[in-house]
Amino acid sequence: MKKNFAMAIFALLLIGSAFSQGKKYVIDLADTTNGKEVAIGKNPYGDNFQNVNPPTFTKFFAGKLPQPGDIVEVHFKFTSNVDIPALTMAVIDNSAAAKYWLAISNQYETVLDIMAGVPFEGVLEFKVENKPISDITVQMMYNDEIKSKIILQKSGVKTGVK
Repeated sequence: MKKNFAMAIFALLLIGSAFSQGKKYVIDLADTTNGKEVAIGKNPYGDNFQNVNPPTFTKFFAGKLPQPGDIVEVHFKFTSNVDIPALTMAVIDNSAAAKYWLAISNQYETVLDIMAGVPFEGVLEFKVENKPISDITVQMMYNDEIKSKIILQKSGVKTGVK
C-alpha cells in the first residue's frame, strides 16, 4: 500500500513538472527580417567582431516574447565566403529600449570549423533567463579579424512558438 501511494505521488510530480516547463520558441535563422546576408565587422564596443545587423525575429513573437524558463531553439543552415574557425551565437534583445544589448539567455554557444562555401547546419538551444524588453535577435560573433559574409538558408523549421 505504501509503495503504491509513493508511486502515485511520484507520478503526480512528474505530470506536474511536465506542465510547469516553459514554452519552446523555434527560430530558423533564414526567417530573419534583416535579409539573408549577415555581414560581420568590428564590434565598436569591444575587441571582437560581430554581425553588423543581427538577425531579428520579433515579428514572429509579437505579444508573446519568451519569458524566463522558456527555451529558444535556433536552427541554422548557412554558407560563409571564408573559413571561420569558431562562430559564437547568443540570443539577445538588441532594441534601443534594451540599450542594444540585453542577454535573453546568458548562454553563448559556439560552432566550430565552418568551411568556406560548404553548407553548415545545426541546432542550438538557449534557456531564457531574462525577459526581453521588445526584440528577439541572434547575435553572431567571433574573435578573429575575418571579413565574412554568411548567407542564410532555410533549415526546414517554422519560426514561432511550438
